[in-house]
Amino acid sequence: MCLVMFFMSLVLQAKDKDVAVAEALVKRLLPSYIESFQFQKLKGEKDCFTVESVKDKIVIGGNNANSMAMGLNHYLKYYCLTTVSWYADIAVEIPDELPMVGEKVVSEARVDTRFFLNYCTYGYTMPWWQWKEWERFIDWMALNGINMPLAITGQEAVWYKVWSKMGMSDIEIRSYFTGPPYLPWHRMANIDRWNGPLPMEWLEHQVSLQKKILARERELNMKPVLPAFAGHVPADLKRIYPEADIQHLGKWAGFADAYRCNFLNPNDALFAKIQKLFLDEQKKLFGTDHIYGLDPFNEVDPPSFEPEYLRKIASDMYATLTAADPKAQWMQMTWMFYFDKDKWTSERMKALLTGVPQNKMILLDY
Repeated sequence: MCLVMFFMSLVLQAKDKDVAVAEALVKRLLPSYIESFQFQKLKGEKDCFTVESVKDKIVIGGNNANSMAMGLNHYLKYYCLTTVSWYADIAVEIPDELPMVGEKVVSEARVDTRFFLNYCTYGYTMPWWQWKEWERFIDWMALNGINMPLAITGQEAVWYKVWSKMGMSDIEIRSYFTGPPYLPWHRMANIDRWNGPLPMEWLEHQVSLQKKILARERELNMKPVLPAFAGHVPADLKRIYPEADIQHLGKWAGFADAYRCNFLNPNDALFAKIQKLFLDEQKKLFGTDHIYGLDPFNEVDPPSFEPEYLRKIASDMYATLTAADPKAQWMQMTWMFYFDKDKWTSERMKALLTGVPQNKMILLDY
């Protein structure tokens, strides 16, 4: 008996990790058909997949689990003529007898990086999602080849640790946050306090949820984009650090001054301290893939539109980011340049963007 268990252990260890992940994906989506699919690991760094019929099995090859998932989706879409919804309660409907593949399918990714999600999405229905909804959604992303998802769940718990270490009280911190549906606009430095304080139970639950989200995304060969510090600070920080260079940002969407956000100038020494504290605490909880979303001035006016000021802001902010994580890359939405196109002239855009070294900033064309 011991000998049998030993050999079974060797077989399990020998199975490629990506193959095991792809098999688990089928088990979640098509539990009755697990024996009908076979996955193979292909060599090479370039993302690619193959689909073919071998005897009575659908054989899907891929250079990683993400590519294998894309191959599975190709088969379901073009041979079973079905769509996998990201809604967890909608079952995947396929024929009782799986169609065979005639000529072998070979497909190669046209681009290396496939980003998905929008900050605002996290304020519509996602605040109320549980693991059941997230699990299907992540599977859907893998099926569609996404390998760089925005992953900003649970960041308030990280900020709670940071602001506590900076000397703020429990109620000050939780009152600084908005209620769950408004958190995207709090995170983008548009509003503070609205519909708060945020319950501690919610903070703790989001941490456990984010850990599951990130583990599954990384398992499926994704590099989640986590947040970093972009200058947005609580008004109460001025009480603790009266000499800090903290200024109001512009008003947003007609909200009263009581809900207005505050911005710490990146050349203030306190900025680098907060950046390091945040990234260190975040890494302890969630790890890192070294890609960070920073979006200063989204739909709000910066303290100054002078090009030299904007260039200096970006340069100093990037310096604090790489001081805390030398491998860091900055991901920036470009929505604000369109939303406030009368203010964000070509000269001002160029000043902000060229404050960061070439190839160290990823721009999202929203």
